Amino acid sequence: MTGCSFSTTPVVVKSDLQKDISERLEKAGQKPQSVTCKDDLTGEVGKTTSCEVVLSDTNSIEPVVAVTKVEGTTVSYEMTPAVTKEQLAKSVSGLLSNATGEKVDSVTCESGLEGKKGYETHCDVTAGGVTTRRTVDVTDVEGLLLSFTLIPAMSKQNVENALLDQLAEQLGQRPDSADCSGDLEGKPGNTLACKVVAGSETQDFTLTVNKAEGDQISFSYEPTP
Repeated sequence: MTGCSFSTTPVVVKSDLQKDISERLEKAGQKPQSVTCKDDLTGEVGKTTSCEVVLSDTNSIEPVVAVTKVEGTTVSYEMTPAVTKEQLAKSVSGLLSNATGEKVDSVTCESGLEGKKGYETHCDVTAGGVTTRRTVDVTDVEGLLLSFTLIPAMSKQNVENALLDQLAEQLGQRPDSADCSGDLEGKPGNTLACKVVAGSETQDFTLTVNKAEGDQISFSYEPTP
């Protein structure tokens, strides 16, 4: 894509950027509802602008457009996919609502996502009065589109209850209480420390995630030496 201008410094106007982004996404099979660029792109290497792309009511992105080369009145630029933290929060909320059928009260993400495979950030998700921190991980980047997955997590309270239930089955009697150090993130191999109280006895346990499917996490536990 090139932009021409009769001024000293060439400029790619917003309308051309918007058209280019729309055409790229259509070729990728995902026609956007709208594309709105904030500013014209000044033809100086390193100059950037950003454009909001609405793909659906619950999915939007904001690719960064950066000038890579200027030759006379010809401006070359590249586009990097990205989402702002507000866009990500909206997408996470919609994704969880569709997957579970439950109402998500709020989602707050600590940052947006860059279009780099393996890049991750965290979002605090509140549903049913319980807040759980979820890791958002970029799984694929294709053109201006990025795909991400939500790593499942069990809240601290749910982990404690699940541990007490398992110990009750094993021992034939439910311990008095369990206190775990936090939420349990569903990455196989992840560990979590918990303290269990039964009468006058106290035992430390280490929980290890074995498998995660959808929002279901299975874990094993063993006494901590």
